[in-house]
Amino acid sequence: MKISNKNTLQTLLASFALFSCNLYSQDFKDAKDNLLKKNQISLEKLKETRKRIQNEKIPLASNLSALERKVSEKRRALDRLIRLRDNKSVGLNSLKKEVEGRKTELQFIGALSNDYLANFEARLHSSEIDQHQDKLSSIKNVLDGESSDKEKIDARLELLKLSVSRTKDLIGGVQFNGQALDENGKVCEGTFLLSGPISYFKEKNGPLSGLTQTGRDLKPRIFPLDNERNSAISAYFNLEAGSEGILPIDSTLGDAVKVAAAEDTITEHIQKGGTWAYPIVIAALIAFLISLMKYLQLSKITKPRNSAVNEVLNFIKSGEEESALKRTKSMSDPFCKMFSAGIHCSKEGKKMVDEAMYEELLATQPKLESYLPVIQVTAATAPLMGLLGTVTGMIKTFKQITLFGTGDAKSLSEGISEALITTELGLIAAIPSLVLYAILSRKSKAILAEMERLSSLFLNGMSKKKEHLDKTESNDGDLPESNLSPNPA
Repeated sequence: MKISNKNTLQTLLASFALFSCNLYSQDFKDAKDNLLKKNQISLEKLKETRKRIQNEKIPLASNLSALERKVSEKRRALDRLIRLRDNKSVGLNSLKKEVEGRKTELQFIGALSNDYLANFEARLHSSEIDQHQDKLSSIKNVLDGESSDKEKIDARLELLKLSVSRTKDLIGGVQFNGQALDENGKVCEGTFLLSGPISYFKEKNGPLSGLTQTGRDLKPRIFPLDNERNSAISAYFNLEAGSEGILPIDSTLGDAVKVAAAEDTITEHIQKGGTWAYPIVIAALIAFLISLMKYLQLSKITKPRNSAVNEVLNFIKSGEEESALKRTKSMSDPFCKMFSAGIHCSKEGKKMVDEAMYEELLATQPKLESYLPVIQVTAATAPLMGLLGTVTGMIKTFKQITLFGTGDAKSLSEGISEALITTELGLIAAIPSLVLYAILSRKSKAILAEMERLSSLFLNGMSKKKEHLDKTESNDGDLPESNLSPNPA
């Protein structure tokens, strides 16, 4: 039943479609004709358009090729301009770096030129200062002022030319008039001769001549030589142009002159030590004189031999006191007095002899040790006085530093030399004094010890004499008694 209905529906739809096609077939034909006509018109227009495009394509291609060529040229120009720009930027950077390098070099040259100017002024001989002072002042004003770089470079070149000119003059020797100071500080007019580092001077209206040396003075000081060399210098200054002469040369370049001038005599050395140098020197002289006196005094004392003491004892045993006294007189003074006192008391017993001889020994001790404490005190106080001089010298040095600063070392030399010289003199006085005191004290103690030994020897000899006498007396007294006694036999 379902299948029949479906077929029916399809039949109806086909019928309807056929009807519709018949209805509109005429319209489709008309539309087709219109479309074909329009298509033909469009094809003709397309053909015309293509023809026009074909006609216009060649000029456009030519124009396009020309434009492309222009673009290529513009691109190449752009690349060239870019390269030029890059090259210019690189060149500008290199120029900037070169300018900075030149500025650094200019600063370095400026620092070197300042050092060179300072060294040039320091190396100038004091006699040349007046000649070059104006040029050096103008150069300093330019370098220290607000001048341009070009002016400063010109000033440095002027300094270099001045230095070269001076070097040439010194190599060949140059003479000029000037002033110098003699040994007494008097200003003398004359002529200078500079040959290398050596300077000579000849007084204009006088016989004074010699080498010159620079120092703390504003003008050079004349250092006269011996007559032969001074005559050679004077003769050279009197030579005519083109003549030859002989000049003495200081191979040490002034060092020998400075050393000779710096050598002080003993008096000058002590004077540099200041106030405390004089007490030290006086104490040292006193100690030396006392030491010499005591040494001569103690050297005159000769120690008697034991045989001499035995001879005196033999005289006493024999009862010859006068002979014993004469024998003691041949001895030195302390021993003579000691044995004489013992001989005078020989009859009064050993104790009295001992007391008398000991009394002479005690009386001799102060004489032997007299003035020795002065030497000892000198040895102890001389270093202290030297230390005191050191302190005063350093005080003077610090005062000079307070007033003038530490720039000039020569202004400080006075206080420093005083400090060192007083210490030196104190040690020079103390060490020999200590050694002399030890020698003299030992020598005096040796004499006292010898006196004590000989006194003991004398007392022992006196004791043996007394025992011998007592024994003899006892034997003499016993003989009668033995004769008077009964015989037990």
